[in-house]
Amino acid sequence: MPRAIWTGTIGFGLVNVPVSLYPATKRKDVRFHEIDRVSGRRIRHQKVVEDIPTPSLFLPPPQPSPTRGEGEPTRGREVLGGESPLRMVSAPEVLRGFEVSRDRYVTVDREELEALAPERSRSIDVEQFVNADDVDPIYFDTAYYVVPRRDHERAFGLLLEAMGQTKRIAIAWFVLRRKRYLAALRPYGRLMVLSTMFYADEILPATELEPTLPSDFRKKEREMGALLVKTLSGPFEPDRYPDEYRKRVAALIEGRAAHAQPAPVEAATSNSVSDLMAALQASVEQARTTRQRPKPARRKRKTA
Repeated sequence: MPRAIWTGTIGFGLVNVPVSLYPATKRKDVRFHEIDRVSGRRIRHQKVVEDIPTPSLFLPPPQPSPTRGEGEPTRGREVLGGESPLRMVSAPEVLRGFEVSRDRYVTVDREELEALAPERSRSIDVEQFVNADDVDPIYFDTAYYVVPRRDHERAFGLLLEAMGQTKRIAIAWFVLRRKRYLAALRPYGRLMVLSTMFYADEILPATELEPTLPSDFRKKEREMGALLVKTLSGPFEPDRYPDEYRKRVAALIEGRAAHAQPAPVEAATSNSVSDLMAALQASVEQARTTRQRPKPARRKRKTA
């Protein structure tokens, strides 16, 4: 059984129903890492800032690092394009900034944001029940299964049945990972689904996009349009609509998996015996893999 991501209660009136939330959806996009074409090693992204001589507006000027030797760059610095020096930035040096105008930022500390965050809560607080048809699906975002806790199925089932009979859904508030969400609770078979919702000002207006539609359709045109819709109508069967692109990419990867090569191992520079042994073991494995590759057939030299 999957692990619950949240446990608490549904609170409406003076009734509280203990429930747990489980993910209802999962993205299955094929995700790639970035690989260096030359070395075959994985590319890592690091946080850097232009190391300009003027002092920062928000942080003290960086202290120069000791040089490693004649002609070698200082530790923690890189040169991009031979002109723009970059300085590595550590996590304590990072602030969050909101750009109020070009190159002007209002900065906020993590502690300040924590102070503004809502208090932790273990309750899904129902504000009101509304007609299900009155809520456009455009407002729905992430979905979670709502499962009653053991020995509380009766109260949960009563609420579920009442919502189904009246064709209502519940609009509620709840806090997940220190963020407060507007949410909709709706029946889903023997369970409920909680969908986080976009706020009203997050739905972009469509007025400027609406075309001018004709209204003088002939009777025959309307009949043919309705006939076409009825002909193509049927029950919704999600399995009929697979992600064909993902399947093709997965097949491509599967076909090459047997020939995947390990990334080159960096030369051992540590005096540690364990580090050296690990590097040696990896080198042996790499050598074995290389020897097992089929050698290309040698072309016979023609004799005169």
